[in-house]
Amino acid sequence: MNAEEETENWTPQHWSRQEWFYMWTKGLDPRRIARICRVPYRKVYDHIRTRVNHNPALFGQRLMLHDHPQLPRGGLENRRPTWQERAAELADFCLIHGRFPRGYVEDESKLYSFLQHQRNRYRAGKLPASRASYLNEQISGWLTPRKRERETALWERRSAELEIFIRDHGRYPSYKTAKEPLERVLATWLTAQRNTHRQGKMDLGREGNLNELIPGWISRESAIRAHEQ
Repeated sequence: MNAEEETENWTPQHWSRQEWFYMWTKGLDPRRIARICRVPYRKVYDHIRTRVNHNPALFGQRLMLHDHPQLPRGGLENRRPTWQERAAELADFCLIHGRFPRGYVEDESKLYSFLQHQRNRYRAGKLPASRASYLNEQISGWLTPRKRERETALWERRSAELEIFIRDHGRYPSYKTAKEPLERVLATWLTAQRNTHRQGKMDLGREGNLNELIPGWISRESAIRAHEQ
């Protein structure tokens, strides 16, 4: 059985909750306890939190160092995290940082790769329903659209915002005199569209959309006159 198959066949060990709490009082954090016992991190965390909230004096029993309980063969560092552990780590990351991990950040690259792998498996119809359900519950919006879809959605949003801005203000957005961040964004975006058009690289569909929303958008003067009519 290879490493990937081993993580696919994740099965919990039969450790009592009293043992979880004992390990915690000896200095182990809930995530490490979950790895040792091969149980979901959230179960360990919720159990310990409930006991401490019920009796805050228990927190004083916790030691900063533990007495080294027996570890799995090969040690913790040499064992590949299970799917459940990695998914819980990803959920914690998104909760703390309010965003998804980034592949170009060294400390986040493993979580980024894990997330991308889950997305690819889901789109290929190979992600088990139980795992998809877990991700849906724990990580809102984890299944983001493909890059092309995101770019198209953003382009359509900017074109609509530009049309509304010109209609409301009777002028183009100006980067130099802008009082709001959105005006600077729209000014930069419009300049990029004009440059793309002049270079002959603009998609015909996008050009048609702009011509319909903002007649004469290629020229500042003609667009303003069109909206004044």
